[in-house]
Amino acid sequence: MQTRKASGTDLSDIHDLLGANGLPIVDVSVTLIEGFLVAVDSRGSVIGCAGLEPLGSSVLLRSLAVAPESRGTGIARMLVTRLEDIARSCNRETVWLLTTTAEKFFERSGYERISRNDLPCEVQSCRQFVGLCPSSAICMRKRLGAVA
Repeated sequence: MQTRKASGTDLSDIHDLLGANGLPIVDVSVTLIEGFLVAVDSRGSVIGCAGLEPLGSSVLLRSLAVAPESRGTGIARMLVTRLEDIARSCNRETVWLLTTTAEKFFERSGYERISRNDLPCEVQSCRQFVGLCPSSAICMRKRLGAVA
């Protein structure tokens, strides 16, 4: 298994993976996936994805999904770690996210639950927050350390 930057040719596979995991796909476009990584198996099939969506001075980690048959193998953790490294290298101090199912995973990865009111305005006004994720979605953040 390897990870790489997503390309336009991965869009259909990313949509399929997100749909199979009950995640929004309506705004996942060729432009948005410029901030995505994919995990591929030895045949080149997409088995995981996740992305960073820049929102002004903030960054939203979104669309983390792993194929059911590949769960429990560390793919999600690897994707999140690589995206955090990318955010750090772009001088982002905090990564924000919304989740309905993965709170425990993100807590183990150093994220903390926060009030929806404590999100920066640029995150509160993004499509994920305004309409794509339910109002019951849990808001989380991780403060990143400096690039070593």
